Amino acid sequence: MPVDKGVRAVKLGFVAFPKPPEDYIPFAAEHGFAHMEIDLFSPPQWLERFHRRRVQTLRQQLASAGLTVSFHAAYVLNLADYLPEIRAAAVRYMERLLSVANELGAIWVTVHPGYGVGIPTLAWVRTLALDCLRWSLERLLPIAERLKVSLALENINPAPPGSEIVFLLDTPGELAQILSEFSSPMLAVCLDVGHAAVSEGFSAYWSVAKDRCVGLHVHDNDGHDDLHLVTGKGIINWHEVIATLKRSGFSGAVNVELYDDADKVAAKEFLERLVSDPALGDGSKKTA
Repeated sequence: MPVDKGVRAVKLGFVAFPKPPEDYIPFAAEHGFAHMEIDLFSPPQWLERFHRRRVQTLRQQLASAGLTVSFHAAYVLNLADYLPEIRAAAVRYMERLLSVANELGAIWVTVHPGYGVGIPTLAWVRTLALDCLRWSLERLLPIAERLKVSLALENINPAPPGSEIVFLLDTPGELAQILSEFSSPMLAVCLDVGHAAVSEGFSAYWSVAKDRCVGLHVHDNDGHDDLHLVTGKGIINWHEVIATLKRSGFSGAVNVELYDDADKVAAKEFLERLVSDPALGDGSKKTA
């Protein structure tokens, strides 16, 4: 990890959604964002629309604006699908995405680890899904290494009790397990602070992910549901989060993940005040 623990080490960015990234470049410049994570879920952002000419033009526009960039794979992608044919299709999608990311100059691709379906009290539901995720990672990491684009697994909020779905990496222990099994330098983590808050908390995840964390998703909630509130409007101790990042010398991107543009700006301004506070270093202050 970098040793510079100054204020400038923390880079504030946002997840570009729901509009095309081209529309967000002036927005980023106006409001002083340093990083853009392109979300591929909305139709204008479907992977098939990132043809070579668009990618080349977008790369020039991002460079001119001084923005670093990453991708967020579509949320519905399931690298842990039980059906081999469907799982193989998901891997092919990620192969194409890693190639586009390389062409664009993206630093990493954030991807949800996937999920299993079945009665959650049956141990084999999670076990089988994890094995399927391993199968996908074994095929994708050599490609990520060749293209020099990190594959960043995102921690997921636990599914509601009684759901017949199991989200993977919904605990720090399971994230640690997968990271320990793959030594590839291209396997990274995008730590979602909001998801962590409805599981075992930011500190528990950071202790596992810090050495492989390339970026964070930030939004707030009530500690029970994944609400995607503006930072400072929920229960998360953002003073502790920012203090931890500063102490660690984290120089990756802290990306606001909110739908409304005004909320993106409000969250950034809230975090910016904390990042620029030279007295904030021990995480002892509390959010309002």
